[in-house]
Amino acid sequence: MIFSAAYFGDTLMTGALCMNLKRMYPQCHIVFVVNKPFADAARYLNGVDEVWPLDKKGSDRSVWSKYTFLKKYDRRYVFDAAFIMWQNFFGALAAKFWGAKKIYAEPGALWQRFFLTNGAIDFKHWVHVQDKIAYLSELYSHMPMESMKIRYHIPDEAMSYVEKMLQHEGRPLVLINPLTKNKKKDFSLSLVAALAQQIDRAGYTPGMVGCGIAATRYYDALPPETRKILRNFSNRTTIPQLAALLAASRLLISADTGTAHLALTVNVPLVFVVYRNEPYRLRRWAPKSFYRAVTVSHEQAFKADDIWRAGKKWCF
Repeated sequence: MIFSAAYFGDTLMTGALCMNLKRMYPQCHIVFVVNKPFADAARYLNGVDEVWPLDKKGSDRSVWSKYTFLKKYDRRYVFDAAFIMWQNFFGALAAKFWGAKKIYAEPGALWQRFFLTNGAIDFKHWVHVQDKIAYLSELYSHMPMESMKIRYHIPDEAMSYVEKMLQHEGRPLVLINPLTKNKKKDFSLSLVAALAQQIDRAGYTPGMVGCGIAATRYYDALPPETRKILRNFSNRTTIPQLAALLAASRLLISADTGTAHLALTVNVPLVFVVYRNEPYRLRRWAPKSFYRAVTVSHEQAFKADDIWRAGKKWCF
């Protein structure tokens, strides 16, 4: 059992653990407990057999509803092992309640450690978050884990939806996601306007992806001349459909980590834009070298010329 009830990108990165477990134990059945909004992010990850959505900010928010959630899935399986991501106490409690024989997690608060099979973890040479997640498989199996590309399987119906949506599009797409969970890290309107202009001049159709009212307001705030050339795909796709849209594109330029990770899982070239320039943080979070990706950080992250220069090599 995998318990990863955090955000979009966190869910996708847990795929590295699922793939390692399947490599080590090809016949194992992996159940993924996931934050409900990102259920489809987990459902189509390579290595995942079954998904249990946890509506932690909705119907499963209260203490009683969490108990109901535990009872709902009680005795479904006898879990040989449970792996808890992001030091989640409820995840450790759930694993114990469902009778997992062994429970692995990066130790957090002292009271959480009483649930865990492992003590403090020596991650050896592994630094990247994706690899540290996958390393839990080595603690359980005593077999070496492998650092590998995470893969997401796009369902046929999502591919068909996107093919229909793009049937009249004559030029290849370059997508931009300018929005993050932290408004301070969002692309400026002027940056997106400049990027859209450069992409259009290069013979590509620029498109914007995003979700929620924030994406709608952001697009509406762009200059009229930018909206004429920038297609708005915000709030038009589910997660599988977004994966299909990314797969149909030449490039993603993203400030958002979740969308960036999804692009990596479907093998779409990525320019990952981050304003911070802390070497250790980038080693932990920036896309690994085996992906088709480049990270643009610090001062270059504010300049459309630098961002497009980094990305256009993937387009030709």
